[in-house]
Amino acid sequence: MRDRTPGRRWAAVAAFFLAVAFPALASVAVPAGAPPAAPPDRPTAGPTPFAGSSAPLGRPTPTPPPLGATPSPLPSAAGPQPAPATPVPSGLLVRFAGQLLDDRDGFVFFTTGDGYRLDPAATTVDYATGKPSTLKPATGLYALASFNPQTGLVVQLAVSRKPIPAQASYEDVQRFAVALSTPEPNPELVAKEGVTGNPVLVTFTALIPVGTALTDIVYMQTDQSNWNPQAIRLDRIDALHYRVTLRLNSGTEFLYRYTRGTSQSVEVGRNGLQIDPRKLYVKNLEVKNQDDTIYNWADQNPAGNAPPGPDSIPTPYNPQPFPVPFPPRPTMPPK
Repeated sequence: MRDRTPGRRWAAVAAFFLAVAFPALASVAVPAGAPPAAPPDRPTAGPTPFAGSSAPLGRPTPTPPPLGATPSPLPSAAGPQPAPATPVPSGLLVRFAGQLLDDRDGFVFFTTGDGYRLDPAATTVDYATGKPSTLKPATGLYALASFNPQTGLVVQLAVSRKPIPAQASYEDVQRFAVALSTPEPNPELVAKEGVTGNPVLVTFTALIPVGTALTDIVYMQTDQSNWNPQAIRLDRIDALHYRVTLRLNSGTEFLYRYTRGTSQSVEVGRNGLQIDPRKLYVKNLEVKNQDDTIYNWADQNPAGNAPPGPDSIPTPYNPQPFPVPFPPRPTMPPK
C-alpha cells in the first residue's frame, strides 16, 4: 500500500532532484517530515573568505600603487629582458671602394675629390682579415668605406695597400658627400677634337685678283718652310682660281701666305698694307676645304688691280686709292 501523505511525497521528489544536481549532497539524509532544503546560492566570481577569517581565498589581491607612482613591470618567466638595440644591419650598409686622398678632422677624402664625414665611433680594420688594423688611413692607400644610409656617416674603413674590388657605384654614395667637387675631365687623359694626329686632306682654293697675269704662278709660303716664297706651288684651275691639296695631321696649327714667287710679290690687304699670316687649325676630320681670297699683290698698285668700290676712298693707310698718271718727262730740245 503506497504512502499517500502529501508531505512525504514532496520530500522524496526534492531529495531526488538534489541528488541529481548536487551529488555531494546525495549522502545527506533528509529527515522525515523536514521541509525541503533550499538550493544553494550561485558561486560568486571572486573568492569567498572562510567564516571567522579575514584572509581571502586564493591569491592575495595586490594593493594598487599610489597616485603618481610608476608601476613596475611584471617579471617574466625568462627573467628581465635587455632594452632592444638598434644597430645598423650589415646588409643595409652601403660600401664604396676607392683610393684615399686624406683622412683628418673627422673627414675622409677620396681621389674622386669628395669628402665624407666619419662617425665618431668609426673603426679601422684590415681589409684582408677584418681585424683591427695598425695601418692608418693615408694618401695612396685603398679603403672600403661602409656608410650608414640613415645618417650618411662612414662607420668603418677597411684599408689595404692593394686595390679593392668595386662595391657600390659612385652615384650611390655621392649624396653623402659634404665636399662635392665638380667633375672635370683630365685634359691629359681625355682625347679632344683635333689632337689625335690622324692625317687630314686639306684642299686650299685661292681666288686671285682680277689683274693677275695669266702667266703668273701662285705659291704658298709657310712657317714650316721658314717663309720660303716658293715653298708650295698651286695649280691653276680657271682664270681666277688656284688650288692645292696638302696632307696635314690633325691638331696642326698651319700658318701661311700666298705669293707669286718672290717676297716682293706677297699678298697684301685691301688697303695695300701687309697682312698677318693666315692661320688654320686642323681638326680631327677626314677632309677639309679651305677657301681664301687674295685682294692685292704687294708689287702691284692695289687700286689698279680692282675697280673702285666702296672701300676705295682715301684713308691714312692708303691716301691715293686711285691710279694717278705720272706727268710726261720733258724732252730736251735738239742741239
